[in-house]
Amino acid sequence: MKRALNPVARWLVGALLACAGQAHALGMDLPYQSFATAPDVDWIKVCGQWPAPVQAGEGGGMYRIVHATRHAQSFLYLQWIVRDSSDSASEVHTEGFDAINNDHAEITLSQMNCQPTRRGIRFTARAESGHDNSVFRITIDAGHKPGELRFRTSQRR
Repeated sequence: MKRALNPVARWLVGALLACAGQAHALGMDLPYQSFATAPDVDWIKVCGQWPAPVQAGEGGGMYRIVHATRHAQSFLYLQWIVRDSSDSASEVHTEGFDAINNDHAEITLSQMNCQPTRRGIRFTARAESGHDNSVFRITIDAGHKPGELRFRTSQRR
């Protein structure tokens, strides 16, 4: 004797099978788009570590410099990144630089360098202005506390 399922039971079995397919998706390939990076980003540098805060349960992290080029000029960002217990990264704070990131600044950066220091990191670069072709250096010192930084420029001789 064949037993027929009522419509609610059929729907429930179908829903369970559909969910079960997703639950067994271990080891699935992650496409490049799941790690989205803007096409204009042309340089990313992980540079140094910042220590764990005093509060328990919070870890330290790393610094990351992101350089992008759009409209023939540079855009620069400094990020404080942490990794959780599963080693996934997330940003704690991102700092932009008005003197560079203004879309009318027409500044291009080259010779970019980042190195760890005792108090954080130091980023240096050669900067050239598209307005008057002047060349100068920029220096950014970032501290261990997210958002703590000093930006300065110096004329090149």
